[in-house]
Amino acid sequence: MWLWGALFAALLILLSTWGRLSPTNEALSQVFASQPPPAGLDPQISLPKFDIGALPADVQQPARDLLKTLGAGNPGQPVEPTVETPRLRVEVRELRPVEGGLQIVGQVTNISQGEVDVPISAFELRDSTGASYVAGGGASATLRPDESTPLELTVPLPAGRGLILITNLPPDAPVEQRLIVIETKTP
Repeated sequence: MWLWGALFAALLILLSTWGRLSPTNEALSQVFASQPPPAGLDPQISLPKFDIGALPADVQQPARDLLKTLGAGNPGQPVEPTVETPRLRVEVRELRPVEGGLQIVGQVTNISQGEVDVPISAFELRDSTGASYVAGGGASATLRPDESTPLELTVPLPAGRGLILITNLPPDAPVEQRLIVIETKTP
C-alpha cells in the first residue's frame, strides 16, 4: 500500500513541475515578420552602428569570423551575447542559419526581486537597412526572481545584413544588443 502511495506522490510531483521541466516556452519562441517603417519616418536617422570598424579591436576579428561562419551555413555566437535591463538579463547563445532566415537562441532571466511579465512584444529585431521585425500575438512568460526561460526567435533576415535585438520592457529603458555587424563600404 505504501508503495502505491509513494508512486502516486512521485507522479503528482512530476506533474506539478512539468511546466518548469519543459525544454521550450512557446510564449518566447516566435517567428518574427518584417514590418514596414512608419509613414514619414526616415530609417537612416535611427540606424544603430553596424560597422565592424566601430567595434573594439579585440571584437573585430570574432565579428568577421561570425560573418564567415553564418555565410557557410553554420551556427555562431553573436557579437554582444548578453545585455541587462534593471529587471532582465537577455542572453543570446547562438545564431543559427535556417531556411529563409536566422534563428536566435538564448534565454531571458528575471534579475529583479519581483515577478516580471515578459511579453513577446518586448523584443524587436532591426537590420542594417532599418527594417524592423516583430512577432504578433499577445504571448508572454511570467518569471519569478532568478527564473529563466528559453528565448527562440526566428527572423527572415536577408543575407549580408547586420542585426540587433532591442529589448523594450517599460518602465525600463530599451537596450540594444548587436548580434551581427557587417563591413560597411565607404564611397
